[in-house]
Amino acid sequence: MQTRKPEHGPGVHDAAWRETKTAILLRMTLQPSATDPHPDLPICFAHPLDSDSEKLTTPEPNCLELPGRGPEIIYRTGLATLSNSEEFGYQLAAAADNRGFFTAQAQAYICDGQSYNWTIHRRHFASFVPILDFVHAAEHVHQAAHALGEDGERWVTCCWQGQVSQVLTEMTECLNRLTPPPDPSVEQEHPWCVLHRELGYLKNNQERMDYPRYRCEGLPLTSSPIESWVKQLNQRVKGSEKFWNDDENGESILHLRNAWLGDDEALQKHLANRPGQPYGRPSNRTQSCKAA
Repeated sequence: MQTRKPEHGPGVHDAAWRETKTAILLRMTLQPSATDPHPDLPICFAHPLDSDSEKLTTPEPNCLELPGRGPEIIYRTGLATLSNSEEFGYQLAAAADNRGFFTAQAQAYICDGQSYNWTIHRRHFASFVPILDFVHAAEHVHQAAHALGEDGERWVTCCWQGQVSQVLTEMTECLNRLTPPPDPSVEQEHPWCVLHRELGYLKNNQERMDYPRYRCEGLPLTSSPIESWVKQLNQRVKGSEKFWNDDENGESILHLRNAWLGDDEALQKHLANRPGQPYGRPSNRTQSCKAA
């Protein structure tokens, strides 16, 4: 979100972009299965998200409407902050503990693969099953295949079916056949650079890509709910003409927006008890003070 320095008079002063940290906590249905409820790759993952490969003979189905589509959301709450990742981790752990997540029957921690997200998992959510969002995994595999001028559907299918080691072996063989550019830091889109980068991403996340097991345990596979949440969050706080004070005011708008999006009563409680609320009833303590 865009921020500005406060107390500098009218207008925008020292404009800057600040990264927001966002998470949601979902209570979901749980339906374990003895066998993989959906062993075949949904066709919506067969091609990159930005491709025009939907020229199919039959309409492409919605992945969410397929049999064995996975758990459904019952209740959701979220949080967002301008704090750094370390502080964010403690905030998220406190929110999860407050909502009883550490005593849940099944626990899953899903993210896009950024290293600080896994650091938060190790520090605060070690009992949760770590899962790499399959959408991000598929896109990284497609990018690796595109760098070789090939279709990535077979590799993505292997990942969906839990054969990540096979994909890594084949990618490594392809990488060994390529000649790196003289200066990889300059030619970052060179096929060797792209494949090397995507290979590292998959190796770092291999242990979090056992998707058949997750489906059998009834766990979610994607971080789509948080992607949707972030878009709804940004509708309020992000825009070309929106600047927020780089202090507690900017933090407050994030908290308010998350309260508005959540299924709990955080927003109603805030509106009823905020200072200067003309329609809220004063507490008994306030009444006694006035009487005194």
